[in-house]
Amino acid sequence: MYAPWLQSDYLPQPGHAPESFGYHLLQTAKSEAKVAIIGMHPAWADQVRDCLYGHFWDHGDLQVADLGNLRKPSVDFAIPLLKELYVSGILPVLIGASPLLAEAQYLAFAEVNREVGICSIDSKLRLSYEAAAEGDRRFLDRAVHRTNSPAFHLAHLGDQRHLSDPRLDLLFLSRHFERYPLGKSRSDLRDLEPAIRDVDLTVLNINAVLAAEAPSQSEIAPSGFSLQEAGQLAYYAGNSDRLASFGIYGAQPIGQNQPDRLTAAAYAQLIWYFLHGVSRRHADFPTTATGLVEYVVDSKVNDRFVFWRSPRSDRWWVQVPIDKATGEVRNRLVSCSYADYVAASSAGELPERLFHAFSRY
Repeated sequence: MYAPWLQSDYLPQPGHAPESFGYHLLQTAKSEAKVAIIGMHPAWADQVRDCLYGHFWDHGDLQVADLGNLRKPSVDFAIPLLKELYVSGILPVLIGASPLLAEAQYLAFAEVNREVGICSIDSKLRLSYEAAAEGDRRFLDRAVHRTNSPAFHLAHLGDQRHLSDPRLDLLFLSRHFERYPLGKSRSDLRDLEPAIRDVDLTVLNINAVLAAEAPSQSEIAPSGFSLQEAGQLAYYAGNSDRLASFGIYGAQPIGQNQPDRLTAAAYAQLIWYFLHGVSRRHADFPTTATGLVEYVVDSKVNDRFVFWRSPRSDRWWVQVPIDKATGEVRNRLVSCSYADYVAASSAGELPERLFHAFSRY
C-alpha cells in the first residue's frame, strides 16, 4: 500500500527476545498497525533502530509497525504518504535529520483541509518574522506565513531567548500563539501538558536537548532540556488523543562514532516514551462534551465560563464562548488544567493562555 514511497532494507540484529521492542515490531502485521515508524533520513534512522529495537516492550497491545525508510528524502515526496496515513487513522513516528523535512508533517494536514495545531520543541524559533525567500526558508515559515491554510495554532516550547529574533514576540501576540522559553518551560513541565494536548502534531528538534546528552546535533548550544525532561514532553505528546503525527529531527550524524551512537540512543529513548504515552491514552479527546463533567463558573468578562473534566483521565478543558465558536467543532474545547479552573472560579477571570485561545476565534 505504501510501497511507492518506502523501502524496507533495514536488517535488524538477530535473536530479539519476546520481551523486546524489536520482536513486537517484527511480529506486527503492517496492515493492522495503528502507529507507523518511518525513517526520513535512511542511514540515520537505521542507527536509531539499532538502539530502539533492543529496548524492552512496555506498550501493551499497541499495534506498531516499522514501514521502512522514505525513498526520497524530500518534503514534496513525503506529503502524499503522510496524507494517506492521516486519512487512514495511522499515527506516523518520523525519524529525521534535517528540520526542513518537518514541513511535510504540516503540509500533509493542509492537504486534508484541517485546522492544524502545531507543537514545536526546539532551542530556537525556526520562523522568519516575515515570509522568506525559498533559500532562506525556515521550517515553520510555510505553516505560519501561508496565505491558504495557515496554521490554526502554534505552541513553541524550550526556545532560548538569545537564539531567537525578538520581533517574533509581536508575531506570536498578533496570532495568539503560545511561547514557553526554556526557563519557563523547565520551571514546571506539568504546565506544558495542556499546550501539548491542544495540537495535532509535534516536532521535536534534538537541539532542544542538552548537547552533552545528544552530541551529534546540527547546532550545538550549552543549554537545553535534559533528556529525561524531553522524554516527559514526548510522553505528554503521545498521551494526547488528539495528536496524530510525531517527528524527531536535528541530528547531524557523521558515522558510527560515540557521539552518533549516544544521539541515536537519545532518539530511541524519546520515541519509546512517546509510544509509552500512546499506549496509555484515555480515549477522552472531547469532540463533544459527552461523558465529561460540567463546571460552570461566573465571570467578570463574560456571562460564564464552562469547564469540563474527564473522569477517565482527570484532564480539563474549557469551552470557547458560543458566540465566538467558529471553525471546527474539535477546536471549541480548549485544553487547560485544574489550576486554570481554580484561577477562573476564584477570580472570575481567565488565565492569559486561555484568553489567547479564545482570541483565535
